[in-house]
Amino acid sequence: MAILVLTQCQSDKPADPNKPEYFLYAARVDDLPLRKKPEKDAIIVAHLAEGELVEGKGEASLNREELPLRGATYRSPYLSVSRLKDGTQSGWAFGAGLLALYAGPRDKAPDPGALQAFIQHLRGLDIHDLSSGLKAWLYVEKHFETAPAPLADAAFQLLEQFLRRMEIEGEIWKVTEGKLPFTEADARAVYQDRFDYSKYAITAAIDSNGFRLAWGEGMFFPVVNWTRLREFFGPRVSPAMQRFIIQRTEEYNHPIYRDNALVVPLEGVAEMAAWWENFNRRYPYFIRRDETQESEAWLRLVLLNGTDDLPVFPAESEEVSQGYRSAWEYVLQRHPKTELARRVKEMADLCASEGWKRTEKVNALRARNLQEYNDR
Repeated sequence: MAILVLTQCQSDKPADPNKPEYFLYAARVDDLPLRKKPEKDAIIVAHLAEGELVEGKGEASLNREELPLRGATYRSPYLSVSRLKDGTQSGWAFGAGLLALYAGPRDKAPDPGALQAFIQHLRGLDIHDLSSGLKAWLYVEKHFETAPAPLADAAFQLLEQFLRRMEIEGEIWKVTEGKLPFTEADARAVYQDRFDYSKYAITAAIDSNGFRLAWGEGMFFPVVNWTRLREFFGPRVSPAMQRFIIQRTEEYNHPIYRDNALVVPLEGVAEMAAWWENFNRRYPYFIRRDETQESEAWLRLVLLNGTDDLPVFPAESEEVSQGYRSAWEYVLQRHPKTELARRVKEMADLCASEGWKRTEKVNALRARNLQEYNDR
């Protein structure tokens, strides 16, 4: 995913002293257009090959557009970048088509030669072949064992994206389709994150290639093993990336949703929302900023507006449930100086003034919350 730094193309605003001076990206798709202006119909200056490295200063267009990439639609601004192989050739690339690898001082940037070699290795692997996961991991363990933090951050970005492509686009879920001789005890062990992957040849292969099992839509299937990512990259990456990886590993291994139902207390959702808010304030130019801000915004929306399976206003009463009232009070007591608390107080105060009923005023605030989330 591309880092989204929303700035004017030309602005009279004073420069942000905390903003990194240098940004490095890799093209996520082949033939990504580099345009003269940040518009989908603007003149094309060049086409970026998949994996090509480009650099910039973190400038992004205020306008966002929706474009398809690899079977999915993304809404993103354009980023102002220059080609590394020809620094004079610059333009605007669709932000979602770029993978952020680094943001910081130019003299601390990762070695582009090492990154390009890794990118070429990954491009030679078949995302539909489970063994490609191990081949990618073996390269990482050989070449990035002693990597400095900026290079380790970039290598993590490239490896995680590749493994995720295998999971989604490579359809490696087919390796388990109808092929797991699972017992009920096995299923419980997977669900509780304590399954012994050496038990069956197919699960041993899943584990050795950098994946683990997850459950969804009535079947078990491979997903990226974040515990392995944490164990290798945790000691090597930057402090911000280390904190990100640790938190993401916990969330992926213990998801708050199972079978389309919230499975953690609302207070747990509040802790996660506050954690991501704090992270985003501490690291405003983190290279996965779009993703971390999405986590903060979505978790906050859950606390404010509820979910389909756990609504704020149960149908039988149309009055704020005691669970949400308790969770809102919890936020105000535990995280009083956060934006989360400000938004929760706004909702709680309005509901209290309306007798905790679902009135037109309450519905209007809920609609505004949802619109703000969708407009991000």
